[in-house]
Amino acid sequence: MSVELDHLLWAAPDLDAGSKILGQLLGVAPARGGSHPGFGTRNSLVSLGGTYLEVISPDPEQSLEGNRGGTIAALPYPQMITFAVRTNDIAAYEAAAGGAGIATHGPVEMGRTRPDGVRLDWACLYITDGTFGEFIPFAIDWKGSPHPSQSAPGGCTLKSFEVLHPMADQLSDIYRQMGIDVAVRLAPRPGFHAVLGTPRGDVVLS
Repeated sequence: MSVELDHLLWAAPDLDAGSKILGQLLGVAPARGGSHPGFGTRNSLVSLGGTYLEVISPDPEQSLEGNRGGTIAALPYPQMITFAVRTNDIAAYEAAAGGAGIATHGPVEMGRTRPDGVRLDWACLYITDGTFGEFIPFAIDWKGSPHPSQSAPGGCTLKSFEVLHPMADQLSDIYRQMGIDVAVRLAPRPGFHAVLGTPRGDVVLS
């Protein structure tokens, strides 16, 4: 099983406003991606090289009751909420999560057609852990589809990415068991710290 950082999710209660804020920060305007039926969300994207940054927001054309879109709509301001890892073996990732005592949901089959007509199909395995929640990344298998980092607007890179948590040792051990190569730093509150190289210089997102 291979496990690599796939993308970061930066949530904004309004997609247009969040994309504008991010575009001004980075000097690169995010491009509209698509919607996620059943999740209540839609997105825009910026490439970070081999990974990408996803601005994820409520989709006004979907119900927001009891889903991620509803959770994001209630946020007081844009913020990073989780990250995803890509794998070539979701079943093995699920087994590794189980071995670490982490509950999962899925895999969930998803897909969309890009504006240029290219079809993207992927599967996600979601984490349902009551202690660490979305500080344990969900897994995605792109199933041979073109990776979004290849078509999203470029010009930015991911220089560093860390997870912050008051239970850093326990979370680090879970990452080790699941093959997640991301640093966890001890901090008073859970959070994320990403440094992006951009046309406007280094930008920190959390």
